[in-house]
Amino acid sequence: MSMLTTDGLTMNQLAERNAEYVMTIAELEEKCAAMTAKLSMINDLMEAAEQANKLAREATETLVQERNALAAENAHARERHVFIRALAVSILEHSGGRMDWRGAMEDATELLQTVDSVYAKTPATDAFLAEVRAQGVEMFADKYRAQLTALPTTPENIFDAAHVSLRYQIFDADEFAAQLRKGVAQ
Repeated sequence: MSMLTTDGLTMNQLAERNAEYVMTIAELEEKCAAMTAKLSMINDLMEAAEQANKLAREATETLVQERNALAAENAHARERHVFIRALAVSILEHSGGRMDWRGAMEDATELLQTVDSVYAKTPATDAFLAEVRAQGVEMFADKYRAQLTALPTTPENIFDAAHVSLRYQIFDADEFAAQLRKGVAQ
């Protein structure tokens, strides 16, 4: 007698049971492969989400820094406004009687220097406004991009006046937007 027990099954029955086991194992391996693929996809999504989160945090930090710079400029402008107002009152007081015009002129000169200093020291505001202007120019260029995309394009008409004109306007607007941004950095 052999050591293999057959539980009273015939060879055909054993073959059928073996075939069922093989199919079950194949199904389980298929499910395992599908689960592995899903897990890999989930891991990829998690990695992408982590990268997006990192970018969002960096963008938030940049926005906070820009906001703080704008707030500092605003506070400085408010402080200077109080000083400018006091100088204006002084000028009015000096010039009211037209007696001490020299004092009024000195106050006026100091007032002009103060006003100039307020507007000369606003790099964050200047950068913000340059970005807003550049985005406006880019929106203008996007309008022409949409028009260019809507035009039928064939090898015969790719250099016609409409295509060339739109491409030139888009290029010109993009260059101007870059100049607006660069102007702040200089």
